[in-house]
Amino acid sequence: MGIYVITGGTTGIGAVVRQQLQEAGHEVFNLDYKGGDYEADLSTTSGREGAIQAVMDRWPDGIDGLICNAGVGPTAPPSAIFALNFFAGVQIAEGLRPLLKKKSGCCVMTSSNSITNQTVRMDWVDMLSNVMDEDRVMEIARTIPDALRPSAYSSSKHALARWVRGTSPSWAVDGLRINAVAPGNTTTPMTASMTPQQKAAALLVPSPTRYRVKEFLDAEEIANGITFLASPKASGINGIILFVDGGIDALLRSERF
Repeated sequence: MGIYVITGGTTGIGAVVRQQLQEAGHEVFNLDYKGGDYEADLSTTSGREGAIQAVMDRWPDGIDGLICNAGVGPTAPPSAIFALNFFAGVQIAEGLRPLLKKKSGCCVMTSSNSITNQTVRMDWVDMLSNVMDEDRVMEIARTIPDALRPSAYSSSKHALARWVRGTSPSWAVDGLRINAVAPGNTTTPMTASMTPQQKAAALLVPSPTRYRVKEFLDAEEIANGITFLASPKASGINGIILFVDGGIDALLRSERF
């Protein structure tokens, strides 16, 4: 059985992924702010560096998989959104890449199906995925008004998906795979705190697979996609963004694939 590292594996989608991997017989190491096997604030460079070192010290001979799931939603401050949703995933993936290379492993990122909607700011996406200067990004993030937090969220996830696509060939040359899952609205502790008005707005375009009941997807449905991409069954898949959103992306963008 394999060794898997996950970020944000304490609650929500990450907790279900961790459980599925453990039930399959894998050893799973959770990096999280609370309740992790190694507790760290992954929104900070020092927290990420400490987490990377902890994994390297524990498994110097390599790991089989990395699930970068830690993140925050569109109600968080833009600085936290950019730090956790983009920089944490990229830095931890690159930091643990040498350990993945030792075992020809794989990485799966958690993106979002919001990466295709009109709230995405391509100037912010370029700033994140092309410039990648976290100090400068944080300066700009502190000037973003609260009303644009949803744009910061979708832009951070778009930048992460773009980074996965762009880096996948170089990972493949090293015998590695890297992919992302783009979930739709999902029942998690993050969405449980939504007001009735926020939930109604989120369900304005109901998921085709939930059309008659108008409800969110289950965390298990998203986790199924993540664990599949992290498994040998997905050995021929590299650089994809797998939409697990009940068909919303296909509904809204039926002519693009």
